[in-house]
Amino acid sequence: MSVDQIKFNLNNVLRELGTTRNRIAVESKTRPATILDLASGESRTIKLETMVEILNAVNRIAEENGIDRRYGIDALIEYIPRNKWSR
Repeated sequence: MSVDQIKFNLNNVLRELGTTRNRIAVESKTRPATILDLASGESRTIKLETMVEILNAVNRIAEENGIDRRYGIDALIEYIPRNKWSR
């Protein structure tokens, strides 16, 4: 699988929550550089444990902000199917 088939949407989630990359980094105990890479779409890999911590932080912040939504992995990562005619 080509990495260009995966899109990270953390920036969209940050906007919805009205929060910053730094707050997500602090709340999830994740390196700020990792959050920056995810938000900018530059990340090439991420540990599942890290993704869980980020989602836990996102959902805590959403609850604090009165947002009635549970964020799952599909909010952060989008799979873009490769066009069957392109290689």
